[in-house]
Amino acid sequence: MSGNYPKVVKQNVNLGKLPYISNVDGNGQRIISFHEDHVVERFSRVLSLTRVQDALEINLFLEHRYKGLFMPPKRGGKKNPLGGVSVITIDSLANSMSLFLQWIEAKDVDWHEVYAVSDSDKAKYWLPVYRYRKHLIDQVIARKIDRDTANLYIKHVRQFYEWARKQRRIDKLPFKYKTKIIKKKRKDGGLDLLFTDYGSEERGFTITTTDLLIPKKYKQKKSGDSSLSPYSQEELKLLYASKELAKQGAKLRVDLAVQCGLRAEEVATFEASHIVDPSLDNKVIYYITFVGKFDKERTIMMSNGLMKSLWEYRNDKEHQDRLAKWQLLHGNCDDAPLFLNRSGSFMSRKSIGNVISIVRKELKLVGKELKRDFHDLRSTFATNLAGFLIYKNLPIGFVQFKLMQLLGHDDFSTTLKYINFARSLTFDKQMASWVEKLFGEFVEPLQQDAFKVEQQGGDDE
Repeated sequence: MSGNYPKVVKQNVNLGKLPYISNVDGNGQRIISFHEDHVVERFSRVLSLTRVQDALEINLFLEHRYKGLFMPPKRGGKKNPLGGVSVITIDSLANSMSLFLQWIEAKDVDWHEVYAVSDSDKAKYWLPVYRYRKHLIDQVIARKIDRDTANLYIKHVRQFYEWARKQRRIDKLPFKYKTKIIKKKRKDGGLDLLFTDYGSEERGFTITTTDLLIPKKYKQKKSGDSSLSPYSQEELKLLYASKELAKQGAKLRVDLAVQCGLRAEEVATFEASHIVDPSLDNKVIYYITFVGKFDKERTIMMSNGLMKSLWEYRNDKEHQDRLAKWQLLHGNCDDAPLFLNRSGSFMSRKSIGNVISIVRKELKLVGKELKRDFHDLRSTFATNLAGFLIYKNLPIGFVQFKLMQLLGHDDFSTTLKYINFARSLTFDKQMASWVEKLFGEFVEPLQQDAFKVEQQGGDDE
């Protein structure tokens, strides 16, 4: 195809309130104005020159998600004053929907088709949404995308159909949801906080699911788990000794990943207001609640030392100069991110992660190699903290529960991978002193938390 295929474009968009026609330009085009402006920089839109109506409906869906008119996040307003999801989430949604629209164009189908010729399971697989699911499964089998990515794509398409049903653009959903109970037997005496009803042998929780997803059988088998690639002690030494990390901002962005488990996009949107003067209260540990990936709220633990370094950075001349530019663009500093670029705007996820690419190039010049990326810093946090807490004899169930909270996981099996990985390793005595320095202050409050939960568990039995 030429450049007419569906694609994502980013534009400055006014999503203000109470639109009205203010005038007509020289070409006879009506000019839309708003009684209350709200300009969003680089807002993602889906563009198609052949399926214009479909693209318009998708873009209205994106706008409603951003404004919180459909599926608003619990605490999305902290990052988005309109109360909806963040621009980062809109980017992800737009990407998924542009791929769906590309497939619609290629197959020349109408996504509004929601009625099967009969009620049988076999018949429904001819519906466009299930044919798209089959297309994604083929992509997974061909190893063009992984199963998790395919599930994200189909999840966003499901949300679009749910929005369309609510808007009465379709009469019914072409797929169904069902509930089921996941059960787990307690085989050891360890504390398992993920399943309530203490004292029972059989325990479980209720989940809602659908068959409009990519089945587990299509998950690619890997030797080991390549998603768990923590830095070794030697790699961390190379990283922190690099010229790039001699820059205060670059080092602190890495510190937030290594010491708190933040992702690149979470570092990019981490607000300066979370940082306080530690000399005023002298706390050992700071608990910071923020809105992270997919607009999920979570609480992280931060050491006094890291808080002090971040406070100094927040008040240095470079940050204040950039903050002044932010204020000129946005009018206030209440929700300004801690890390700003030279123009006084948000740093992108890619800019945050580029610190590792720069270090990698720097090391290559002296004949050394660094194979890790920025996300592996989060794995470093998770596996080292898990190993350290197990080494300190905290209950394994509590370690799993707490790590799940700190990382912001929805699925306990994801957290369990880190714990199993940590348990498979001999706790490195050389690494122990470094980990003790990072997480030593966490041990006592976590021991107290574990004791409280054990007591609560005992009271329930």
